[in-house]
Amino acid sequence: MQRLARVLRANGGFLFILPGLIVYLGFIAWPIIATLYNGFFVWDGISPDREFTGLDHYVRLLTKDRAFRLSIRNNIYWAIITVVSLSIAGFLFAWLLNQRIRFRNTYRAAFFLPVTASLVVIGYTWEFIYQPEVGMLNHTLRELGLENLTRIWLADPDVTIFAIIFVSLWASLGFWVVVFLAALQAVPQDLYDCAAVDGATGFRQMWHVAVPLTMGTTRALWILGLIRSINAFALVFLLSRGGPYHASEVIAYQIYDLAFRTNHTGYASALSVLLLLISAVVTIFQLLLMRGRRVQL
Repeated sequence: MQRLARVLRANGGFLFILPGLIVYLGFIAWPIIATLYNGFFVWDGISPDREFTGLDHYVRLLTKDRAFRLSIRNNIYWAIITVVSLSIAGFLFAWLLNQRIRFRNTYRAAFFLPVTASLVVIGYTWEFIYQPEVGMLNHTLRELGLENLTRIWLADPDVTIFAIIFVSLWASLGFWVVVFLAALQAVPQDLYDCAAVDGATGFRQMWHVAVPLTMGTTRALWILGLIRSINAFALVFLLSRGGPYHASEVIAYQIYDLAFRTNHTGYASALSVLLLLISAVVTIFQLLLMRGRRVQL
C-alpha cells in the first residue's frame, strides 16, 4: 500500500491529464494517423479489402484532378474576397457605429443579427432569394429594368461560387463589425483629442489613429478569416452541392463528396492530408505573423 501511495504521488499529474489524453488520442490523433494510412490505399470505406497504391492518389490529385484544381481556386477566391472585403467593410461600419448617431444600438443589433442565425436557416433563405423565377434578387432586377443582369445564380458556372461567397460575407460581417467595434472602443479618447488639436479630423483620425491602434485585432481577424475560408463547407453544401460541374466546389466539400457519396475513401483521405498540410502552412504563417506582437481583441 505504501508503494502504491508513492507511485500515485509521483504520477499524480499524469493521472489528472489522463482522461483528456485518452480523448485526444481517440478522437484527434488516431483519426489523423488512420487518414494518413488510408491515403495510400484504394478503399471504399466499407470493404475489408484494400489495394495499396503508394503515392498514386497524391500524383493524381496534383496532376490530373480538375475538380481538385477548381476546389483550390475556389478556396483562394473565398479567402481573398472575404478577408479583404470584411476587413474594409467591417472596419468602416464599426467606425460609423462608434460615432454618436441616432439609433446607434439598433444599427449594431441589425448588423449582428445574421451572426446569431443558423447556417441552415441562412442557406435556405438565400436559396429562395437566388431562385431564378420567383427569387427576390431576380425580381428586383427585373423591376429596375436590369433584366439582362438576372442569372440562374446557383446553376451558372461563372457566378455560383461568387454568389455563395456573398452569402458568407453577409453572414460574417456582423462578427467582424462587433470585434472591430470593441477594438475601437478600447482606443483612448485622449488620442483623438490630441489629433484634433493637431488639425486631424474625420478621415485623418481614422487613418492615423484608429487603424494603427487596431492593427492587432485586424491581424487576428485575418487569421480567423483564412482558417474559415480553408474549412468552408456548409454554405456550399446547402446552396449548390459543389455544382454545376464542380464550379463551386471547395476542398472540404470535395472530401465529403468523395468519402460519403462516391465511396472513394482512400482518395478522400489523401485529399484530407493535403488539406491538413494547407492548414499547417496557414498556422505557420499565423505564428510568424503574431510572433512578438500582442493580439488585441
